[in-house]
Amino acid sequence: MQRDTVAIDSDDLKTSQFADETEELASSSGGGLNLAPLLRTVQRKILLIAGVTGIAIFAANKYIEDPPPSYTGNFEMLVEPVTSTDKLTDPLTLTRTQGNPNENLFNLDYPTQLEILQSPEVLDEIVNEVQAQYPEFTLKQIQKNLTVERLVGENKRFDQTKILQITYEGLDPNLVQFVLEETAERYLKYSKEERSSGIREGIKYIDTQLPDLERRVDLYQTQLQNLQEDYQLFNPQARGEELYEQIRQLETLRNETQRQLQELRTQYSNLQAKLNLTPEEAMAASALSEAPNRTQLLASLTEIENEIAKQSAVYNTNTPEMQLLLQQRANIERLLAEETQRVLGQNAPNISANSSVLGFQSSIRQQLTGQLVEVSNQIEMLEVRLAGLEQSQSQFERQAQVFPSISRRYAELQQQLELANGNLKRLLEQREKLLLDSAQDNVPWEIISQPIVEEGESDGSNKNLMGIAGGLAVGLALSILIEKLHNIFYGIDDLKDGIKQPILGIIPRQKRQIPLNLFGSSQQKVSKFMDAFDALYANIRFLYGETSIRSLGVCSAESGDGKSTIALHLAQTIASMGQKVLIVDANLRHPQLHQSLGLPNQKGLSSLLTDSRIAPSILIQQSAMADNLFALTAGTPTAAAIKLLGSAQMRHIVDELQKTFDLVIYDTPQLRDYTDGVFLAGHLDGLIMVVGVAKTHQSVTEKVLAQLDKFHLPCLGVVANHTKRNSDRKNPPYLAQTISVRKTEEIEQLI
Repeated sequence: MQRDTVAIDSDDLKTSQFADETEELASSSGGGLNLAPLLRTVQRKILLIAGVTGIAIFAANKYIEDPPPSYTGNFEMLVEPVTSTDKLTDPLTLTRTQGNPNENLFNLDYPTQLEILQSPEVLDEIVNEVQAQYPEFTLKQIQKNLTVERLVGENKRFDQTKILQITYEGLDPNLVQFVLEETAERYLKYSKEERSSGIREGIKYIDTQLPDLERRVDLYQTQLQNLQEDYQLFNPQARGEELYEQIRQLETLRNETQRQLQELRTQYSNLQAKLNLTPEEAMAASALSEAPNRTQLLASLTEIENEIAKQSAVYNTNTPEMQLLLQQRANIERLLAEETQRVLGQNAPNISANSSVLGFQSSIRQQLTGQLVEVSNQIEMLEVRLAGLEQSQSQFERQAQVFPSISRRYAELQQQLELANGNLKRLLEQREKLLLDSAQDNVPWEIISQPIVEEGESDGSNKNLMGIAGGLAVGLALSILIEKLHNIFYGIDDLKDGIKQPILGIIPRQKRQIPLNLFGSSQQKVSKFMDAFDALYANIRFLYGETSIRSLGVCSAESGDGKSTIALHLAQTIASMGQKVLIVDANLRHPQLHQSLGLPNQKGLSSLLTDSRIAPSILIQQSAMADNLFALTAGTPTAAAIKLLGSAQMRHIVDELQKTFDLVIYDTPQLRDYTDGVFLAGHLDGLIMVVGVAKTHQSVTEKVLAQLDKFHLPCLGVVANHTKRNSDRKNPPYLAQTISVRKTEEIEQLI
């Protein structure tokens, strides 16, 4: 359930306000210290606070004596060089910045310096000098009245100067003047002592730092020289460009070699496919084709083969002629084999007998064979060249990979060497300057405003201030105490701060008596009053639209908060919008609904509780306020009926009424003294708590809401009723046209 609030302006309730009210209800309140209740208390009790404050001022001026006149004197002292250039030349800068002066370390440690200037060690010497003329002067006296502070401009954060303002206050102007003069002299002496000490410390610091700086410079120079010799880094940028250019050239050569090698391998494959020879076989075939004896033997063998072919047509193989030819062929073949063996040498066993290498090689075939051998040689040469290029490229790439780290190391060494040389040079220059300054007698601090003593004003402003402060404190405490004792909600803002429930509506306050014939401003106020109920119903409907609310209880923490009137006019508003609404007087202890509606009350809710045979429809009466508004009065109250509000019979009655009506509104008893409403709320879909502004006690309301939350009862929110504390119990003004009353009757405020 949402815990935010809806604020409805009682002076101007318009229909257009509903969107703003809903948005405010949906927003959550921020955290932090809430001073709004205190401010509202001050606003309400402003006359009381003003009166108490006036009395306090009068008493302070009458009974507090005027203090004796006091005298205040001061002088100003410049304790730092004005510009950064002057600061760089200050001998103390070296000591305070440990040999590395920079803009961030220029500022003096003012808090520490101020503590030193006001320390007993420094003030003791001033006290001794002053006691020579004023023996009663003490250290505690100067510690109490002497103020040393840094002079600042209008903007205390950014307009801080390098000037100290020393102020002393006392009753004797001569003593004030003398103390300021001695203080100025002592502070100048202190600055000179600090400067001399700083110069000595600076020279000592330089002497301790010089050997180490010299060793660092020598080390960086040696490392830089070794790096230059090992990697030829006299110019790292040019060396890097040269290295990457060599890698690019090798990459180009490697790509070109790979392209040529691919072309030769393609040509080699084509030649090998045409010759059907391996490179070894091609070389063998080339050698055999160039042997003249073997060529003659091949020609002779061809002739014998031709002759055998001719004779085989005439003779058979057993004839002497054929035997002779066969013998000649065998002899030639043997000689051919020996010649082949001689030409091929050791490669002869690798050549098969049927290989085309041993066959006759034509001129074209011999030419192709020569090309195959040449291409094979070129391929071998390019492969060797490619391997060499890849090896060289790999070496350069390895160098390129380590070159950035080497180059970075080279740059770091150069930077460190330059920094070390700079520090060494600066320390040597500063040492010479410190030696020169030590021979001079200069005072670093400067008095820019001489001690001046003025008489302080004694116009009684302190008494007035004391009276105002005391009066405001007492008046505020008294106001808070009074409001705590009253223990009520003074306004809507107090109600928002005091409870965690959402404020669903604010009912504006009405005059005690309004004539029956409403005209002019009175009629307009009545319209605003009814508009408040329209806004209340809109908040209930749209804020809890996802929850089906068929039964609604209107309750209050105390009696007289106006819950009965709120319930009646809320029912009238909803009924006028077309909803069939029943209002039930569940306040069996003090029933009032029948009086407001002018209905008989012989039988009602109490009858239904004690006699289950009676049907609720028999006892429901039509209201003259609206066509869709019906009422179920309380009936004759009995103790038995009151105890049955939390029973199953009441649960049955609630269910039966919800079947007939769109919404049933129950006017419950007040919750502080009776638990009737708590038991009844257990059967309902939701509760609305009515709180009378400037009437209902805050602690009672909080206790009742906490009890509802503890029992997990569905409290939808709170309605703030702007009613006077003491209101009569007569019919409200909005029943004048629906209830038969005399024109002389008075229309009273709602409660």
